[in-house]
Amino acid sequence: MKFNQKAVNSIMKWLILALVVLIVIPFTFKIGQLLWGIILLFFAFWVNMLVDCLQRNETEFPVKGQNEKLIWSMVLIFLNLIGAFLYFALVFTKYNETADPKNSKNVN
Repeated sequence: MKFNQKAVNSIMKWLILALVVLIVIPFTFKIGQLLWGIILLFFAFWVNMLVDCLQRNETEFPVKGQNEKLIWSMVLIFLNLIGAFLYFALVFTKYNETADPKNSKNVN
């Protein structure tokens, strides 16, 4: 049996297009939703760190400098997510470690 090469190529193009439409596009849509969810979580984390920095007193920063609040605000704004992780590691956790023993109750 001899097939027309033009017809076979046309059918193959339509099959590939159908596979893309039915499999690849829905799969990438799910990946896109996942990525938007991750982006939203990182954005919420960044906003939380920025709000914490702006509400924190100058005396509550680990290094008692004159412009610590301004410096950390600039780091958070210009370095975005990297700045948020730096702030979390260097300021947020350090202050909360020193604040927890004061607020904890001794149960004997």
